[in-house]
Amino acid sequence: MQPTPVTPNCPVHCVDLAKEKFQEHSFSHSGECLKRRTLTRTQFVRLFADPQLLRGLIVMEACASANHWCRRFEALGHRALQLPAQFVAQHRIGSKNDGNDADAIYATHCDTRVRPVPTKTLAQQDLAALHSARYLLLKQRVQLSNQIRGLLAERDCVAAQGARGFEALLSQAASGEEAEVTEPLLAVIAIQLQLLRHVERQLAELDGEVEQLARQLPQARLLTSIFGVGPLIATAFVAEYGAGVARYADARQFAASLGLVPREHSSGKTRWLGGITKRGDAERRRLLVQGASSVVRHCQPRQDPLSVLARRLLERHKCHKVVTLAVANRLARIIYAVLKHGQASRLAPPGRPLLAA
Repeated sequence: MQPTPVTPNCPVHCVDLAKEKFQEHSFSHSGECLKRRTLTRTQFVRLFADPQLLRGLIVMEACASANHWCRRFEALGHRALQLPAQFVAQHRIGSKNDGNDADAIYATHCDTRVRPVPTKTLAQQDLAALHSARYLLLKQRVQLSNQIRGLLAERDCVAAQGARGFEALLSQAASGEEAEVTEPLLAVIAIQLQLLRHVERQLAELDGEVEQLARQLPQARLLTSIFGVGPLIATAFVAEYGAGVARYADARQFAASLGLVPREHSSGKTRWLGGITKRGDAERRRLLVQGASSVVRHCQPRQDPLSVLARRLLERHKCHKVVTLAVANRLARIIYAVLKHGQASRLAPPGRPLLAA
């Protein structure tokens, strides 16, 4: 039997997702709660796969499995929406439990100020998984090197910061000149160093995959036409947004969603602007700031608009961090334009080709 077509007057199903127990509340168009039920995973799948159920709207909180369920519901003929988790929490009344969470999802859905989160494709999730694994390896590399430094610092064996300082520290410890660096300690450090080298090899492999994907994916190739955007930034933004930036009204809103605008605390005629809000995705904001730092560092001999902006702000004796954040904000706006219109950046420096396939 073919699924029933989408019916405009069917109830809105608000679902609190979980691993085993799913809370589902059905609401009429007048806001009346028609049914509250707790379902097992099997019952949950059977409910929405039932061909007799009117095809309508299913609303859920954006969480780990929400993209999977959205794709599954849409394949069954339903409409599916994800709502940002932070706004659902703000609409919750009472203690946190599954029932109150489902009611909060409906209240958030009724708030027209809240924009839904686009459903990611499997390709986007695969790319996001690659970045997530790489970020974990980066943290593990820092943890291992810091532990080795700490163990040697307890024996008064120290060196400068950075990769060169770390290699010098290892050479100093292995030389035998430090009397308190004992053989048992060197054995422990050897184990940690073996783990560190393994992590570095895995990082190199993932970096190679990122560069390869940046050459293969059309949107990533377009983003790399922007001065200051490399394979990491390009693939990270394709994984998170793809063509979904159109849900933002303009580039200003997109930059604000990344937390790259001043925090405001104003009332009446009194206006106060502070540091950046740091809202949104911290990892992509960090990548943008790193890309902006590269632009600021190499802005002197260049005449492209980003370099001119950085140079003009530096000439006005602005703080280096302020200049970097201003360039990061501009980078976010350019990324928005490239993803929305599907065209290479017109602000690319002359002679900078796109990555070849």
